[in-house]
Amino acid sequence: MNNPLIITIGREYGSGGHQIGQAVAEKLGVKFYDKQIISLAAQKSGLSDEFIANNEQRVRSGLMQNLAASAAYSSGFFSGQYLPLSESIFISQAQVIRDVAARESAVIVGRCADYVLAGRENTINVFIHAPVEERVKRIMALYHLDEAAAIKAITTSDKERGNHYFRYTDRKWGKAQNYDLCINSALMGIDKTVELLVRFAEIEARA
Repeated sequence: MNNPLIITIGREYGSGGHQIGQAVAEKLGVKFYDKQIISLAAQKSGLSDEFIANNEQRVRSGLMQNLAASAAYSSGFFSGQYLPLSESIFISQAQVIRDVAARESAVIVGRCADYVLAGRENTINVFIHAPVEERVKRIMALYHLDEAAAIKAITTSDKERGNHYFRYTDRKWGKAQNYDLCINSALMGIDKTVELLVRFAEIEARA
């Protein structure tokens, strides 16, 4: 395919974004990338899968680190020798995302993929959200947590995702203007949200 279709999905914790993305990929017959990006980035960076998984959304402060990361990313240059590990992780993941988009159609969840692929044609950027009470119920059921623990997990994860997104994009995470579609997954449910995205992708592919 000369210009593969890419769907990027940003999501609030507990909104079902991972499940939705996986189902959309299956129905469209394309690859699905979420945690898989960690393994591919590990191969590029020389870091372990476990280390990247534990550190990919940790934000480091400091003007010099910010400047170094910005310069390295904008130039396409990657070297762990000159950058803090958090920046090396982001850049290696960005390279993986660009490589995927160049070779195949795919659904990519998280990791600022909408920003990494900004300006690319045949790309649909989606943000999945849901009311916090619905997300609490989902997290409690999925991970067998009590309500307090589920609320804490949601608050912590959303804060980390928002900080990470702003750190590398200078944009507000979840802001409607940054995406092509923003969907409340609780409004129609997971299955109908999947159907909506598949239909939208099919229309886009024919455009």
